[in-house]
Amino acid sequence: MKTVKYYIAGLIGLCSLTGCSDFLDRYPQDAMSDQSFFTSETDLEYYMNGLYNENIIRKQNAYRWNSLNNANDDVVGGSPADALMKHSTSGVASEKNDTWNNSYDYIRKANYFLANAHKVGNMSAVGKHFLGEGFYCRAAKYFDLLQTFGGVPYIDKVLNTESEELYKPRDSRQFVAERIIADLDSAVMYLQWKGEGKAKAGRINKEAALVLQTRVALYEGSWEYYHGRKGTKFQVSGQDGTTFLKKAVEAGEMLIQKHGGNLYKGSEGNEYFEYFNQMDYSNIPGAFLYKCYSRSLAVIQTWCRSYAEGMGSLTKSAVDSYLMRDGKPAEISSVIFDPKLMNSLAENKDPRLAQTIWTPQKGRFYDYLPTIPNAYKTRYPGLIQNQQRNPCYSGYRIWKGVSFDAAEFDNGEVDDLIIRYEEGLLNFAEAKAILGTITQEDLNKSVNYIRARVGMPGMNLSEINSWNIAYKKQEGYDTGAPNIVNEIRRERRVELMLEGFRLADIKRWAMFDDVFNGWKPVGAHAQEYLDYWNDAEKVLADGFDWKKPEEVLLAQGKNFDAIDGWINPLYKNADFKANSGRGYYIDPDRDYLSSIPRSEILLYEEKAGVTLEQNPGWY
Repeated sequence: MKTVKYYIAGLIGLCSLTGCSDFLDRYPQDAMSDQSFFTSETDLEYYMNGLYNENIIRKQNAYRWNSLNNANDDVVGGSPADALMKHSTSGVASEKNDTWNNSYDYIRKANYFLANAHKVGNMSAVGKHFLGEGFYCRAAKYFDLLQTFGGVPYIDKVLNTESEELYKPRDSRQFVAERIIADLDSAVMYLQWKGEGKAKAGRINKEAALVLQTRVALYEGSWEYYHGRKGTKFQVSGQDGTTFLKKAVEAGEMLIQKHGGNLYKGSEGNEYFEYFNQMDYSNIPGAFLYKCYSRSLAVIQTWCRSYAEGMGSLTKSAVDSYLMRDGKPAEISSVIFDPKLMNSLAENKDPRLAQTIWTPQKGRFYDYLPTIPNAYKTRYPGLIQNQQRNPCYSGYRIWKGVSFDAAEFDNGEVDDLIIRYEEGLLNFAEAKAILGTITQEDLNKSVNYIRARVGMPGMNLSEINSWNIAYKKQEGYDTGAPNIVNEIRRERRVELMLEGFRLADIKRWAMFDDVFNGWKPVGAHAQEYLDYWNDAEKVLADGFDWKKPEEVLLAQGKNFDAIDGWINPLYKNADFKANSGRGYYIDPDRDYLSSIPRSEILLYEEKAGVTLEQNPGWY
């Protein structure tokens, strides 16, 4: 049964304030400031309900996964990603930053809860569970800040106008990461396991806290390790990541001891696909944290419209990353396939590819959703607007996350799966690989559980490390590492495709510039699309009736283009022309972190004469 009462019961009207120093010193001016409020465990639940709507999202205000976010090497749209186009960026810091302001606003609310929850007195397991939620939420927001800015002023109590900490300088990123881990230790201690007590119906649970802890620990541990090894401006002096990486392993072990190989598996041929369009994850193995939706309570989502209309498309880089069905890279596999044909890719590569992108062998999209407006009667997505209202610019149309329920188009009830077991397993395996302590047993109880779901051969440590294969930096691989490190990176990219991790992974590996500088994303092979859309007989036979056949013809160099035969989604931009374009560019000495807002720096100087240090490369 769809249950979302936890998100709408007892919502709290906490003030939305601006600027870290503007609100961290203010006592809550609302009903929660009544000293008599924190008298029962129900009060704790009601307070936390108010924090759920602001925090139970994937990351930094992004709902669902990032299928429409092209600031990575997995997804491409019809125009370049601003975050990767820094040719002319001057280094002038932004005046404001919503992540800074909104995160500190939220942290203040979490601090207030944690400072007052003890007034309830002797707590049962139920009360302690809500206390654990508070620690989890504060940790999650500080992690957003850490990923965006690095070290930030760490505040863990409610401040007033006389507090010395009101204008405290930035704490080191190591210190902030340690405090996040400590909060998650507390969360793990207090939270109940999924399905126990109050850990139901989309609420935070012990598993979610453990997965988040593996995420934070792997992120910071690998950041210290790789940035230190490369000697970037973002290295953490004197640290090699070992402490954090060991913590990722420890948290991962706890998850494995609890859940073993208990992963969700859909019907045959859809083992992976069906995981991402469930209307109730309460009994789905491995689905640890999810946001609930319900039409009856007017809590709905509309992202299925985006998927149904075909927005967002994968890059050739993403598609190429999938192994062949024998578990080997194409370079050394004995599987024969044609990389220029999408059906051949679907039939011969890792089954997760065919469950992530649309391929012609599926038939017409219209046949799956005949009552949906703009469900096109073609076996191929459109590259231009005359072919499809929202073009699939690369030709690799996203299929992962599509729902076949027509009611989902504008009144969606498919839950948003935010934290899942598989990420924890991958974090565990990568941490062990970086530490150099990974064993075949470790692979068997992590990555190989994941692969077994779709029938992929398991990883064999000795075999993989014996492969004679040339890994490329522009694909996000460490050319100096043992093969197993890179194959776990590959597995992570494939399993978590479109779920919002890729850019953060590339940054923590200290490969932001290696991957993107000079890169021009391409898509499917152009000839396959020319053969279809320029053949009126094929198009009409499929039932296409939106435009006249002569209006959908593809003309290379006019309404589409290609690079070495592969569709060039960004051909309209001079920087992405086949021969003359510069491609993407980021400043390796600046763009790993966002700038500290100038308004905050000025506020510190004016109010307290304190310097809030700017990040490297910004002024």
